[in-house]
Amino acid sequence: MNETLEEVKRSLEVDDTELDIQLTDFIKRISSQLCVRLGFLEAVPVALNYIVVECTIKRFNRKGDEGMSSYSQEGESITYGKLLDDFEDDIAAYNDKQNDTSKPKSGVVRFI
Repeated sequence: MNETLEEVKRSLEVDDTELDIQLTDFIKRISSQLCVRLGFLEAVPVALNYIVVECTIKRFNRKGDEGMSSYSQEGESITYGKLLDDFEDDIAAYNDKQNDTSKPKSGVVRFI
């Protein structure tokens, strides 16, 4: 998790440790949500860690706007979706790949 925290901090250009606890909490919750979508895994696979990083940054940037689904003021409009929704295709592809490799392949043998 420390690597994830450090990557998030670099992306947000945070140099001190003031936000570490809050960012770690975001990382834990997002990781838990992702593990549920992956079929209740115990940990996020390394190949999908980028989703945790991206969603943590999104979540941090939404601080103060919790519960809001959209915002509009003087021609500017912001719509918030669920954090993991943008990665639904990636999650489905990962799950498909895992299901594909866990089942033995049946083939055809021909003798000539």
